[in-house]
Amino acid sequence: MKLIYTLLLGIIFLSTSLAQTFNTGTLTLTFNDPARTGGFGSGGGAGRQIQTEIYYPATSTGSNVAVANGSFPVVVFGHGFLMDWSSYDNIYSLLSKRGYIVALPRTEGSASPNHADFGADLALVAQKLLALNTTNTLAPIFVGKVLQKAAIGGHSMGGGSSFLAAKNNTNIACLFNFAAAETNPKSSSAAKFVSVPTLIIGGERDCVAPPSTNQDKMYDSCVATKKFEIILKKLTHCDFGNGTNTNCLLGQNLSLCGSQVSNTLALAHYMTYVNPFLDNLLKSNCAAGNVFMDSLNLSPIIFAKKQTGSLACTLGLNELSLQGSTLFPNPLHGDVLMVKAPQIIKTISIYDLLGRTHKTVEVNALATELNLSSLPKGLYVIQLSGNFGNATQRLIRD
Repeated sequence: MKLIYTLLLGIIFLSTSLAQTFNTGTLTLTFNDPARTGGFGSGGGAGRQIQTEIYYPATSTGSNVAVANGSFPVVVFGHGFLMDWSSYDNIYSLLSKRGYIVALPRTEGSASPNHADFGADLALVAQKLLALNTTNTLAPIFVGKVLQKAAIGGHSMGGGSSFLAAKNNTNIACLFNFAAAETNPKSSSAAKFVSVPTLIIGGERDCVAPPSTNQDKMYDSCVATKKFEIILKKLTHCDFGNGTNTNCLLGQNLSLCGSQVSNTLALAHYMTYVNPFLDNLLKSNCAAGNVFMDSLNLSPIIFAKKQTGSLACTLGLNELSLQGSTLFPNPLHGDVLMVKAPQIIKTISIYDLLGRTHKTVEVNALATELNLSSLPKGLYVIQLSGNFGNATQRLIRD
């Protein structure tokens, strides 16, 4: 079981590297809400100021550079108590490179935050970003570039506030959060009015916002027909993010639950679920839903989980697996692998789970035999390329 899950974990991150990746552009925008006061920043107009750091797929790395070709969904992410957007650079860097416009509002960073305002800020930023697709005054680079799907997420206070933002919110496609903390007004009460697909991720060793008194209540109250709560082994409150925020670390250390894993490993663990969750719901990637469900059902790193509904669906031809294609034998005990597909295969490439290329063969046929005598034992991904696009299959070299 662990071998199967390790393979799935590798494929999720390998498919990230094999898929188109983007440079990251940066931009600071200040939105405003004329119905409220306060906030952070200036220049957004009358009313409440909501300065927001934005990271997006770009043609080159830099500030205010052109958006990459295509249109991209929106992810709005709320920071934790006494934290800021820079504490999550590992998350927003990964998501922007994978084709998401990521927005991080900078409001409510004081020692006495207003949770209701923060939730309203998250919701408003999602709405404003979607509108940039047709509005050329504030940020012309986004005109025609914003796919009309958005998710709201967050960590700790931001995670709890994400439920406030999602309450009766028809502008978003899904909700996700890490170590969500109960807010005032209560996140668990707002969850009674959250009907979009919801992913709640917590840590077994979180003594700051323990699952039993925080995430469990939100999950139980949420009325979504597709909702998932995943508590990951060993993870603590500050393992979500880059782990550099001194305020978070101080609170965690005082709670007597110190970190046991690196933030790099923690990122791989929780993004194993976030990546396919968002790809399925924001990019309409059917295969990602199946990857999410496989990871949910096979994972050895899950301490506890709750599930209502499913993201599983029927694969299309150019999804993760090309239906009708076969690798035989698999696991491969000898040296010769037979590869078949229902459409012409032009190229076959073999990668290990670190993304290194071991073999590339030009084929231009429906079937071929590969001599893999030089391929070491291990877990691999076979990528088939043709007019159907790119498709991947798992291979075990025994």
